[in-house]
Amino acid sequence: MDPNTHAHSRRIEIARETLVNLVRSFGFYPADSVIIRWMKADELVLAQRADVEVFLEPTDLSTSDLELFIEPGRIYHADQAMVVTCLNYMDERIYSGIDAIEMVLAKYEIELGEVFVFAGDRVSSLECGGGCEPHLMHVEKQISRAIRASRCDSDSSIFIDELAFPVVPGVENLSPWRANESAFVQRLLGHGCANSATVDIARMVVALEDIRIRDSILWDLANGAYEPVSVAESLSELLPRLDANRGAAIATTAAICWWLHGNGAMANICIARALSDSPNYSLAKIIRSILDYALPPEFWLASVNELTRKECLTGVEVTI
Repeated sequence: MDPNTHAHSRRIEIARETLVNLVRSFGFYPADSVIIRWMKADELVLAQRADVEVFLEPTDLSTSDLELFIEPGRIYHADQAMVVTCLNYMDERIYSGIDAIEMVLAKYEIELGEVFVFAGDRVSSLECGGGCEPHLMHVEKQISRAIRASRCDSDSSIFIDELAFPVVPGVENLSPWRANESAFVQRLLGHGCANSATVDIARMVVALEDIRIRDSILWDLANGAYEPVSVAESLSELLPRLDANRGAAIATTAAICWWLHGNGAMANICIARALSDSPNYSLAKIIRSILDYALPPEFWLASVNELTRKECLTGVEVTI
């Protein structure tokens, strides 16, 4: 095998490895997506996903749109970007979209590294050239983003009965109730809540609807009291059992857990559910902005740890 052929074969192997790792990290196959893997000193610092549709008509994108798109890479001080696109079928317009991305990357002196285009079960790279047929490659696609998102939607056939949700006490009994319920949620999350009794789940949902209890639990998460991915999975599994009146607090807490775990893709799905249920839920709107700008979890951790757990629970608001 000559050096050029060997290099090309290795490049296609890198494409396969890259997609497998993306599927593993996102938790779904990113169909109809443009993904940028931001690199700094040859280390991956961020994987960013966007819907592919807008990049098929790049003339509709202004320079400011493109600059906003690459802003996360600048925040993470990336020096190189790998672009991966996943299409259900080949659409040659994607190459114009990639050119537009490359143009704005060059403006900020970020190198465009590998470019891989997946279309169905085929993959090609910019190095393939006109005489190279796309390479056949099978990647597991059973779980798509749409399927993962649908699993976070309400399902009226399995709703928790409204009578199971406890009533919040009056103002005169609120402080002791908060202390008691915060400790209860601590214990429930510490042992895994996915298989808990319905009455306990309903109790946790009501507790997390209280901002101060919610913030005390977020303080616990920020300080390593739980494994974020375990809590994220458990809370996400509860979302189909909650109607639109009950989903926002659980979905937002799940989103923060996914984000702390490094899975912005699932965090976005959960925040979409939270804002669908409650468009004015303040914490969800804050996390929506954080995710849009791909701010690192350290941003959140630093703000939470300005306060003690007691301050979160009894009187100083961590979030609005």
